[in-house]
Amino acid sequence: MAGIQVTARLAALLFGAAVSGLAGPALAQDTPTDDSALVARGEYLARAADCMPCHTSDPNKPFAGGLGLKTPFGTLYSVNITSDKATGIGTWSYEDFRRALHDGIRKDGAYLYPAMPFDAYTGITEDDLKALWAYVRRIPAVDAPNPENGLVFPFDVRLGMLAWRELFFRPAFFTPTPGKSDEWNRGAYLVEALGHCSDCHSPRDVMGAIKGKAAFTGAEIDGFYAPDIASAALARSWTKDTLVEFFKTGSAPHKTLVFGPMAEVVRDSLSRLTDADLAAMATYLLDSPPPPDMPAPQKASPLPPEVYARASKIFIDNCAACHQQQGTGLLGAIPSLAHNPAVTAAEPYNVITVVLQGLPADGRYGAMPSFAGRLSDEQIAELANYVRTSWGNDGAPNATAKMVAIWRETQKVPDYGTQAASAFDCAEVGGAPGASGPDPKAVAAISSVLQGGDVDVDAMVDSYEAAAPDASPAQVVDALMAAYCPVVAAGGGDDYHKLAELRRFTLQAAAAAAAPTAATPFPPVPVVWAVQAGTSLVSRAPKSLAGPLSCPADNGKLVPKALVADASGLIGTPTLPVEGSAGAGWAKALAKKDPKAHLATLANALIIAYCRVVADASGLEAAQQHDYVESFGQQVIQTLQLDPS
Repeated sequence: MAGIQVTARLAALLFGAAVSGLAGPALAQDTPTDDSALVARGEYLARAADCMPCHTSDPNKPFAGGLGLKTPFGTLYSVNITSDKATGIGTWSYEDFRRALHDGIRKDGAYLYPAMPFDAYTGITEDDLKALWAYVRRIPAVDAPNPENGLVFPFDVRLGMLAWRELFFRPAFFTPTPGKSDEWNRGAYLVEALGHCSDCHSPRDVMGAIKGKAAFTGAEIDGFYAPDIASAALARSWTKDTLVEFFKTGSAPHKTLVFGPMAEVVRDSLSRLTDADLAAMATYLLDSPPPPDMPAPQKASPLPPEVYARASKIFIDNCAACHQQQGTGLLGAIPSLAHNPAVTAAEPYNVITVVLQGLPADGRYGAMPSFAGRLSDEQIAELANYVRTSWGNDGAPNATAKMVAIWRETQKVPDYGTQAASAFDCAEVGGAPGASGPDPKAVAAISSVLQGGDVDVDAMVDSYEAAAPDASPAQVVDALMAAYCPVVAAGGGDDYHKLAELRRFTLQAAAAAAAPTAATPFPPVPVVWAVQAGTSLVSRAPKSLAGPLSCPADNGKLVPKALVADASGLIGTPTLPVEGSAGAGWAKALAKKDPKAHLATLANALIIAYCRVVADASGLEAAQQHDYVESFGQQVIQTLQLDPS
């Protein structure tokens, strides 16, 4: 195995740059316990992870750091990981240690460089991390200041690691492969996680990430060549016995004698492992699966690789600075995109609308600017699908460029307070009758219907598409807006109420025109249902009102159970059907009681609660039940759309 080199120098620049002076609970504050067995296990794991050679430049000062590693981006130095409080990690807690190894984030919150193999160490199990910490925290203190890294611009800016992490890294504990033996899985854990063999035996791209399918196929390290150790290459001339012999002694009969950095690995790590673990490593290496052709984050995405690459860059360039890597946001300042129900809803309208229109500050979060002028329809659609399917989000990638074009039309309704809004100039909010754009005759016909009080938006969409078959979905929305604007302008009430009503109608028209353009069909709803769209919401109607009434499940997945309970408490046991003013009052009362809830969540909590009341009532036919719930839901949704206060 001529010159197998798993270099200690690249293996673990364990904690990135200098960590001296970082505050935190001191080791002496930890409650002393008799954990000698845990410490012994941690020492064994530290050998398997090859920690000491990478963190030792002076043999008389083990673990004190200072070992330089030359990279294409400049020189990195390993840091002092002894228990010294001034220059080492003597003030670190277990959580600090865990975050560094599992998440690749330093105690002070800075991102670690991938020269420290956190991309492999993230697989180390929680129990093994605790054992490692039990050992590491007892390494005798050595006063050894950490050298400054010698990276060239822009690689010396740690924030640049955010892009690297978004593209190439997701924290994930090791999981055994089903169908493989215990020995094979143990070997996989030792090779891929603790031993981080791929970090040295794999070529890297210009961003320092391992090249997909080239993993294990060899790389140059510190002037030595770490050869191809992929299973296909090893199987040609190595057996399990000869590999184990090489790991134990650094040589194998009729094969090779270890030299270079690999000699350190054999001496300080492999030769000290049990025969069972060495056999497991050999078993795995001789039968390791072909490496993936894409990074783990991209591999887990339902988006095509080329779309993922574009969308992730859009997110990094426009969103990550505020919403953070992995979409976590900032507590109390920037909302999280990860595991956010408004992001992963069945329809992507909320994400699209927020990107197009931005969001005002609301007392909980700061304002978000509009990206309508910066991103194209295609870019916004890809960005919406990216955030809906990344970081564990399970939203459907159903946004399309046509859908974004439709919702972009809703921006023509000006914000109240502008000159156009004050004058209620319909030519400024859509193509008015007689203006270029929508078909004037069709617009006039729809306007007549609206003046008569018929506001069936779905029917009007169908009507305009029949009158102007060549119109795009966005032009349909523009036409309906143009038709409704003079109707609203001629009505009574304050201007801000008129603008709110026009926006409500326009959003509903956008939803009606957008649904057929979805990349994948939206799941059906059993009753009228509210969907968040920026600071407002729209309603979805059930596909059919035939058959018995079926209420949405109150299982906490659609709406928090506590919110449904609050809604039920407000509704009580009313006489059916309730008056419209009652539904409006309950909507405002629930919004006041739960001010942090999304408008759609408030509306849907009331719909679920009222639907159960209607379903439990005796003597009602199915048509009556559907009518009661539909009327109530529309009243609640419209109330929250126009005036949730």
